[in-house]
Amino acid sequence: MSDLPSSDLPRRRLLAVSGTALAGGLAGCSSDDGNGNGDDGGNGDDAENEDEPEETETESTTDLEGTILGDITVDNSNESARTVDVLVEFDREIESWETVDLATNEEATLEREWPTDPGNFRVTARLDSESLVQVTPAKWNEPDCLNLLVRINGDGTLTIHGNTDGGPCGTGDADA
Repeated sequence: MSDLPSSDLPRRRLLAVSGTALAGGLAGCSSDDGNGNGDDGGNGDDAENEDEPEETETESTTDLEGTILGDITVDNSNESARTVDVLVEFDREIESWETVDLATNEEATLEREWPTDPGNFRVTARLDSESLVQVTPAKWNEPDCLNLLVRINGDGTLTIHGNTDGGPCGTGDADA
C-alpha cells in the first residue's frame, strides 16, 4: 500500500503539467468556443481518446507517459565472481527477472524482455542475494529513453548508472 501513494503522486503531477501544457497548446490552435469544456478533462478517459484518430495520435506522441527502458548491462569490476539478480517492473507488473553470474571484469547485456514503449518502470538489482538497489526514471528527471548500467564496484558495492545515449536510446546508427 505504501507503493500506491509514492507512485500516484508523480503520475498526478505529470498529468497536471502535461494537461496544462496540452490545454494551452490546444487553446492556441483551436477556435472552438466551448465544445470540449467539462467532458474532456483528461482524467482517465484514455480509451475514449484513442478512438479519435488525428488529434489523439498527435497528443499521444507528444504526451506519452513514461520512459523507454533501453539496454541493461551488468558489469563486474570486483576481484571475485559475483551473482546479480535484475528485476524489471512496468506499471507494477514483472516483465523480466534475470540472474547473471559474472566472473571478474566480465560484463553482460540482458535480453530486452520488457516493453519497448514508454512506461512507468522500476529496475531492482540484488547482489549475491544481499544488497538491493532500486531505481526509476525519476532519478534522471524522466528522460525519453534510458539505458542502465548495473555495476559491481571494486569494493563490492552495487550501483546503477543511467545513460540516455547509445543502444535503443541512441540517435542514428548506434552500436549497442
